[in-house]
Amino acid sequence: MIGKNLLSAVLTLSFLWATNAEFENNVCPSLWDYPTMKDNPNCWYDFAAESKVPDIIKKTGYPFQEFKVQTKDGYILTLFRIPSIHSGNSGKGPVFMLHGIQSTAAIFVSLGRHSIAFLLADAGYDVWLGNYRGTEYSEGHATLNVTDRKFWDYGADEIGLYDVPAMLSMIKQHTRRRDIIYIGHSLGTTAALMYASEYPEAARNTVKLFVFLSPAYKLSNIPSPYKILFPLLKPFMRVTSSLNVVQLLSRGYSRRLTGSTCLASTALMLLCLHAINIYLGPWTQIAPETLPVYFNQLPGGTSLKTLTYVTEASKGKFTKYDYGRGRNMIKYGTPEPPEYNITKITVPIVIYFARNDWATPKKDAINLYNTLPNRIRYGLYEVPAENFNHFDFLFGRNVKELVYDHLLKLLGRVSETDDLLAGSEKKN
Repeated sequence: MIGKNLLSAVLTLSFLWATNAEFENNVCPSLWDYPTMKDNPNCWYDFAAESKVPDIIKKTGYPFQEFKVQTKDGYILTLFRIPSIHSGNSGKGPVFMLHGIQSTAAIFVSLGRHSIAFLLADAGYDVWLGNYRGTEYSEGHATLNVTDRKFWDYGADEIGLYDVPAMLSMIKQHTRRRDIIYIGHSLGTTAALMYASEYPEAARNTVKLFVFLSPAYKLSNIPSPYKILFPLLKPFMRVTSSLNVVQLLSRGYSRRLTGSTCLASTALMLLCLHAINIYLGPWTQIAPETLPVYFNQLPGGTSLKTLTYVTEASKGKFTKYDYGRGRNMIKYGTPEPPEYNITKITVPIVIYFARNDWATPKKDAINLYNTLPNRIRYGLYEVPAENFNHFDFLFGRNVKELVYDHLLKLLGRVSETDDLLAGSEKKN
């Protein structure tokens, strides 16, 4: 084991030395270093600011595999795998991670060796990183082209009811395990709730524990300006759909635009970060050297229909997509869309939330936990920091100490427990 770790470290250091010698600086420790970045000795080269997920994993020194899985409705998704490098700990089993809206699996490998995916791999877990439909890594379809308007006619329901079961089935097929730990962030938690409430038996036979980072359920406490803006999404979607430009707004084009704009100057970097944090939360731990990585990976692409989930959630609803009374009658048999009944969920759930997360507020995280059946409440954990918002769960400077260390200890206990439900109550 020590030999493998040493070899991995040597290979990584050798690569970093070579790349630093070959490539120009692209990150700096302070915003004021960026104007002179090219020749500034304080700055350095970070491949995560320019690379895709497969390269980030391999260049960091970890084994890598890639899988394609087709959903029942024809979408072709990409799963990335970091097999455990500690064969002796293989019994810890698979961990599946799913990102939130307008992001990809890249968010789990963004902080070098302190990234949650690598920390899990170091701890002996078999790590699987999902990419749901419409993101830059999952733009395939059996019959549709990514430029077809129909390709983008999907919402959060399809992610939860088609993408999640397809990816979990792929993991079961390759690992022959029925004790998958599912870690979701933001919409990745929404999809888990939809899946586990709609298919409780399948979820119980597949997932051992759900870990929710910044859970997105009913979001009644989102700051009021957004309750005004979110209802405009549906009218906007109708206009763009009629013009057949939905795919232009949904794909990764926006990231290329924001990346080149936001990194053009120190002032624009600050402006972009503050503009994003109006939604995510006013105080953040994102370090200056992380900003180029951040803008290299976000936004990751999605459909406008998926974004409308937030419209209903901000009204305190957790329902299937609302097509209007007439179409609802045809599709659901009721004039109103049916609500997902999360009391049907039978898999233990642990929740991590931040007190100054404006996208998925503290009150809403606690409300979700209190709505869950007592038997599956496995833990409720508040991040002990004021300057910690929605994306600090993935990009925060101190996220390892504030979240990941606690999470790894919890998962260590989970790995040693056969029946989590036997002692899941009152683990707050």
